[in-house]
Amino acid sequence: LIWIKKKIIKKLTIKSNKIRKMIIETVSKNGGHIGPNLGVVELTLAIHSVFDSPKDKILFDVGHQSYVHKILTNRKERFSTLRQRHGIGPFTDREESPHDHFISGHAGSALSAGFGIAVANKTNKVIVVIGDASIANGHSLEALNNMEGRCENLIVVLNDNDMSIGNNVGSLSTFFSKIMGSKFYLELRSDVEGLVRKGKFGNRIADIIGRVEHGVKTIVAPASISELLGFKYIGPIDGHSFEELLSALEKAKNLRGPIFLHIKTHKGKGYLPAEENPEKFHGISPFNINSGETPVGNVSYSKVFGDKLVEMGKNNSDIYALCCGMIKGTGLVDYFDQYKERSYDMGIAEGHTVTFAGGLATQGKIPYVAIYSTFLQRAYSQLIHDISIQNLSVNFILDRAGIVGEDGKTHQGLYDIPYLLSIPRINILAPTTKKELEEILDFSSTYKKGPLAIRIPRDSAWDSSSPTFEFGKWKEIEKGSDTLILAVGSMVKEVEN
Repeated sequence: LIWIKKKIIKKLTIKSNKIRKMIIETVSKNGGHIGPNLGVVELTLAIHSVFDSPKDKILFDVGHQSYVHKILTNRKERFSTLRQRHGIGPFTDREESPHDHFISGHAGSALSAGFGIAVANKTNKVIVVIGDASIANGHSLEALNNMEGRCENLIVVLNDNDMSIGNNVGSLSTFFSKIMGSKFYLELRSDVEGLVRKGKFGNRIADIIGRVEHGVKTIVAPASISELLGFKYIGPIDGHSFEELLSALEKAKNLRGPIFLHIKTHKGKGYLPAEENPEKFHGISPFNINSGETPVGNVSYSKVFGDKLVEMGKNNSDIYALCCGMIKGTGLVDYFDQYKERSYDMGIAEGHTVTFAGGLATQGKIPYVAIYSTFLQRAYSQLIHDISIQNLSVNFILDRAGIVGEDGKTHQGLYDIPYLLSIPRINILAPTTKKELEEILDFSSTYKKGPLAIRIPRDSAWDSSSPTFEFGKWKEIEKGSDTLILAVGSMVKEVEN
């Protein structure tokens, strides 16, 4: 048995090296999420070795860590088309493969979807792989709270690659996790509890035993949190050790769930530039494999926004910058560095962010909520109830507004105009040029008549001579006699060119 296990691990190790090479080569040409995927190569290989996809349902939250899954499920030959027209998408998609059981562009959906699938299909295992940022999302916490230990065929795999879960537990954690997560221990505990809980005295003994166990786990591991929610805890497990992964997954497979499997991984594993700079290589444009450097492009609208906000922040201490886990993507790195007390990264918590901004606005502060257009959808209720009805002066910077092509169907910024137009008191501004964006930002800092939504595309900033910005007025760019062309925001560039 030991010889067979060693042979299996050797084969998986060779396979993992080939997959890493394929991911690095493809993303270096097409761009994409490289760090998260290099970190889950061993984990994904182990899951597919232990479970039978698509009979067993494997879900990823979010899908940007699903590249290895795609390679292992009949998409290897097409993997070079990742994020390309008519190619495979950047996230899991039911239309793309029978091995993808739920679309996963936005974080927080996999636990709820997995719960539903597990309730409807009790024959097969349902494995939900979720990141340490996604699991803190309100949607995910609602799902965990609602499960109440009712899904015996559900396994939640926490891919912990960043949070400080278990940093202070050391060897004691490893010891107690192995013992308290073993099949022998879990079955023994169930038998002892059933035997002891007879009469009031027996119940008191069982409660004392339970409290002792709970106290030890609270000190040495995050197990108590998952068990309070009705899960059996296994971990933490080294996410780059096939021996530990296979053992833990087999254990989880054979236990009656729900199971919470805690895996420690290293973002960017196997590619030094990604290991040394995980933020840069989380999601990246095409890059040089040898150096890890990306070509120097033109200044983006996000950069223009970030630079202008830094300038405004110097003269106005009431300006606050908020984002949802996208400091770099929304151009706010410098603002966060220079004005730490007025900068808040809220994580994957769009609804909370919008309401928090509303609270700031009630106290006379000037909040700028920089958020991708596609993610503001998640805060529609808060936009109405918390901002619009109270007519609070909150400035929303809708980054990636409009078409964002290779980011896939879940990330297109096509819905903000229709859904914002349906909300009273929100005015939508779509700057045409770099100069106009700066003028609008200056205007927004003194506008006190309600919320503003400022749309900026994922594009290089464009400049053209045009009249100074006036709120609520069209600009005449060129006179004509036969045809009237109305263009808004980035579409003016298309017309002029």
